[in-house]
Amino acid sequence: MKNQNSEKIKKALELAIQESSSNGLDAVERILQTLDQQKIVRYHNDGDVNLLSTSGKVLVSLIEDSTMTIRAIATYLGLSETMIDKTVKSLMNAGLVTKTKVNRQNVYKLNKKIINEQLDIRQFLRAISLLNEENIDDEIGNSDPF
Repeated sequence: MKNQNSEKIKKALELAIQESSSNGLDAVERILQTLDQQKIVRYHNDGDVNLLSTSGKVLVSLIEDSTMTIRAIATYLGLSETMIDKTVKSLMNAGLVTKTKVNRQNVYKLNKKIINEQLDIRQFLRAISLLNEENIDDEIGNSDPF
């Protein structure tokens, strides 16, 4: 397992260095972005406000990669394994996620129907679609309400 992780990191770093030299990006920035895309380390600019709860962050992580381990999710999100384990159990209890063992590793399956029925998710998707509409101002709140 450790050898697999080492190879994954090595390939991610090689890819990042190649891409950064070909498109002029800062090599360190590109390496961090690639490590984030590979779910090896989480890298992005956190704002002062967290818009997603821990449950939301874990669910998004599992949507992006359902083979992530508790340890990988904890490392990626910068949270304890205990917190991630409790959160995954609550997602399972709510029916959003199921867990099966494949080759001694937990693999999570998302219940898309129940996820799509969640009011919070539907409301969030509607809000995002409003942001993406062509007729919306570049900054929310700049339009005349009347």
